[in-house]
Amino acid sequence: MKLNFKKNLGNTDRIIRTGLGLVSIWLMYYKIITGWIANFVIIFGVLQFIEAYLGY
Repeated sequence: MKLNFKKNLGNTDRIIRTGLGLVSIWLMYYKIITGWIANFVIIFGVLQFIEAYLGY
């Protein structure tokens, strides 16, 4: 079985995902969001950067 994943993110989607990642990390860095929810926010931000970079 061969899996063939095609890239499906356009430039606009990549820009939006990068912006969401930056905002998420900014909120965590300046401690606007703290506590246990901050862990989810930083994971969300990092995943947005990865998706924007890979384009899948």
